Amino acid sequence: MVGAVPERVQRAVALLDLRGDAAVLEIGPGPGAAAELVLAWHPGVRYVAVDRSATAVARTTARNRAAVDDGRLVVRQGDVADPGLADTLGGPFDVAFAVNVNVFWTRSARAEAGALAALLVPGGALWLVYETPGDDDRVVDGVRASLAVPELGEAVVVHDGVVAVGARRPHDAPG
Repeated sequence: MVGAVPERVQRAVALLDLRGDAAVLEIGPGPGAAAELVLAWHPGVRYVAVDRSATAVARTTARNRAAVDDGRLVVRQGDVADPGLADTLGGPFDVAFAVNVNVFWTRSARAEAGALAALLVPGGALWLVYETPGDDDRVVDGVRASLAVPELGEAVVVHDGVVAVGARRPHDAPG
């Protein structure tokens, strides 16, 4: 591995329960640690990372250069709520996730959650993971509110060294 992978990222990746051939979408990859870890543990996955920051895109790409060069990793700059972005990502995805991406709890991010849900296969999962004290209900409540979109089922909360709020796209979801 190129660099150290923070424990919160290791815990988040473990929660994803990936198959070896899964299609994975990461929102806000930052320095690319989660991509590096997933691709090391599951070399058969198809991985796409999206970030609004050009700096994060460059860092993820540099850290994972071999995976980018061999086509296992695609890194895009953009906002998941941008309707034109979906066409560039090559979905659908089995799993979408983010680690410590604040937009989902600091404001209503239903547009973002709906856009991500539309990129999931029926039964696909969206996980939003945070390193936060277990008693900080503001994060959980905010994320649950953001995930309350028709395209997703009821949100579940997992506490395992991190707080993860997830929901699945039902097999009969609209869209």
